[in-house]
Amino acid sequence: MKCIFFCLALFHGALKAQDKLVYTNGDELMVIVQEITDAEVKFLTADNPSGPLRSVSKSEIFCIYYKNGKKELFSTEINKSEPRYAPVPVTPPQKREDWDPDTSDFAKRKRKNFSGPRVGVTYICPGTTADYFEYKGKMPITISFGWQFEKRLFTVEDGTSGLIEFVPLIGGINQGLFLPSANFLLGLRGGSDRSWEFAIGPQFGMKADQNKHLQGAVGVVIAFGTSFKKGNVWFPVNIALVPSVGSSEQVKDPVTGVETTNKYQTGWKISLIAGFNSRRR
Repeated sequence: MKCIFFCLALFHGALKAQDKLVYTNGDELMVIVQEITDAEVKFLTADNPSGPLRSVSKSEIFCIYYKNGKKELFSTEINKSEPRYAPVPVTPPQKREDWDPDTSDFAKRKRKNFSGPRVGVTYICPGTTADYFEYKGKMPITISFGWQFEKRLFTVEDGTSGLIEFVPLIGGINQGLFLPSANFLLGLRGGSDRSWEFAIGPQFGMKADQNKHLQGAVGVVIAFGTSFKKGNVWFPVNIALVPSVGSSEQVKDPVTGVETTNKYQTGWKISLIAGFNSRRR
């Protein structure tokens, strides 16, 4: 008999050592509260006091009845008719200056510099420059190598970026020639991982006149294409067009002494250029 009374006393003591957790949907659970933080309550279940430690958000708890008789209220409303669901986190609206879809970069308000190598193939359409290649016994096709320096000026909400680019190239190496060029471009690039891009700007390069003489030239370069993004790296593939430059030359007839004006076109240049860009800082 004494043994039975002793077991009942232990059982009664175990019940007294438990806390009762009441959910906002009316469910009740006997627990042993271990810790209460700003966001959640950590506890052991009464039927398994040796573990594991569980936790529940305060937003799901109506109140807790402690073993010492005290009561702590967490929510002012209780609804026993609706099932309990995990709370849906509410993300506060971001400020425009803090929003940036490219999470690996600096905040959008800071300019970003990108750079990377470039390789291209250029076809020179009929004109005095193509005549120069023919005169030298070369094909009017050159391979160019260079580097693109790119600064991203801004990024709008859909990810579209404004760019300034500087692309120095050396062409004609495959033909044993040295044909440098410098390209300054202002462009736009879409925001998706496979996006469009467009740029236009001046080019400082080389041309040949009708007397087969190479000389410096100023023109316009127009580039368009697409970029593939993988991680932090862009892989652009572009077509670049340099329109033909018209020029003229005064020619004096050695016999009659009459001067005439000869007009000529240098010929269009069409290039396919590819490479990759990565962020420098």
